[in-house]
Amino acid sequence: LLFISRGIPIGKLALYTACGGINPAHVLPVHLDVGTNNQDNINDPYYLGLKRPRERGQAYDDLIAEFFEAAKDKFGENVMIQFEDFGNLNAFRLLDKWQDKACTFNDDIQGTASVTLAGLIATNRITGKELADHTILFAGAGEAATGIAELIALAAS
Repeated sequence: LLFISRGIPIGKLALYTACGGINPAHVLPVHLDVGTNNQDNINDPYYLGLKRPRERGQAYDDLIAEFFEAAKDKFGENVMIQFEDFGNLNAFRLLDKWQDKACTFNDDIQGTASVTLAGLIATNRITGKELADHTILFAGAGEAATGIAELIALAAS
């Protein structure tokens, strides 16, 4: 099991271990630092990240591809790569690119959506309404909200 994220991988891996029963020796938190566009961080002597503008474009895509291929090479074709906190600009695009090439999912898009959908389905037992009968409002169009909306639409259809 492999995990890509920014600041929360240890907590996620603790959940996998405590709640999912996954052996902690089988998880690896990974942080891919591609820089920051926050000038305050760049100027901060205590900032631990890469102090340069965030990488974009082909160089960014090449780094992600190199990581996916290296993880599969090192841990086998079935290594599960969870990624999150990639932002809308990259998250959906990378999920589309890699979901058929590697065992991967985006927690913000797919994980949060599946938990939310499970909650909505559970409320149907209480309300007696079908999923399609609900009106759902999303405040924002980030990865999580967009993923939730897509999964609810799929489940309601």
